Amino acid sequence: MRSGKGPLSPEVRRPCLGRGRSTRGVLSPRLPSPGPGPRSSRLKAPPNNYDAPWKFVVREFLRFFLEMLFPSMAAGIDWTRPARFHDTRLGRIGPGSVRGEMRADMLVKVGLLGGGEAMVLVHIEVQAQRDAGLGLRMYRYHYLIHDLYERFPVSLVVLADDEPGWRPGPFEHGMGPSVSVFRFETCKLLEVDLGPWLAGGNPVAWVVRAHRVAQGTRGDDEARLVGKLALMRELRRARLGEDVTLKVMRAMHCLLALPPEMEDRLAREWERTEGAMDDTIMSTYEWVLVEKGLARGRAEGHAKGRAEGVRAMLLDLLRERFGRCGRSLSHRLAGISDEAELRRLACLAVKVPSLAEFEREVGRA
Repeated sequence: MRSGKGPLSPEVRRPCLGRGRSTRGVLSPRLPSPGPGPRSSRLKAPPNNYDAPWKFVVREFLRFFLEMLFPSMAAGIDWTRPARFHDTRLGRIGPGSVRGEMRADMLVKVGLLGGGEAMVLVHIEVQAQRDAGLGLRMYRYHYLIHDLYERFPVSLVVLADDEPGWRPGPFEHGMGPSVSVFRFETCKLLEVDLGPWLAGGNPVAWVVRAHRVAQGTRGDDEARLVGKLALMRELRRARLGEDVTLKVMRAMHCLLALPPEMEDRLAREWERTEGAMDDTIMSTYEWVLVEKGLARGRAEGHAKGRAEGVRAMLLDLLRERFGRCGRSLSHRLAGISDEAELRRLACLAVKVPSLAEFEREVGRA
């Protein structure tokens, strides 16, 4: 996927940009001042990352993704057969090519309805900025995928840019009677009416909302903080289920990355206003912060980061085994900083017959 800076949409500086859905109840009041210290505008925000979250979303929510953005493709797929994702490294353009190895965004093999054992490759590309060479690049992907797998893929492009007038057409080349025309299906995110999909519980609609907020708050961390908190509150109240909510939150956190000081400020505000959370939905933002702490700890070589990594693994294991991990238990585990003790509890989580017995063991720790 190609991403970068481009002209801002007319909706810049709105905390929430969900189209086709009322923004009533979305806007959040200004958060408390961060207090003494450098102004938020001077903090170094992470660059916008559209690539990783969208790859994650397609892998986790392929059916939701296709049903919302490419419904005709989704309608022809046999969803009783598992989809298989493939390596997207497609080799070099030619011998000694200075372009190096090409890598498509996503390549997945799916079965078709009424197609017997037949499978089809689907190439999905997410394009986050205007690119005059998109058609040629898609054509190159098309024939390189054929060279590698001996079958031509269906080519789909999500136009995730913020330029309403940009919609690339087919790629044509040739001369005289020898002319080739390559077409690919596109979906413009700016034009998707999210209302019905949000009402129907489609998790990808929430990611599109976060994507729009990311584009509309580029360069304005204050607006991004407010918009991110508002989306987190709405997502919690949407009751999508703990596992789905967690995955959407991970994508949202990546799309709406803030400087570390502002992430800490957001976490404090979240705890202040949303602290009374029932046990059926754990605080997914706390889990995301654990992941962030692990990544930071690894980069700096801190033992604290390793302990948080073990804690994250432990929480994941508990959810996998028992289907849930209450907020009370997650807070108790957050209070354990000893890596060896966390590893002991992780081993115990594999053996105990119930979550209640595990909680009793934590109480003895």
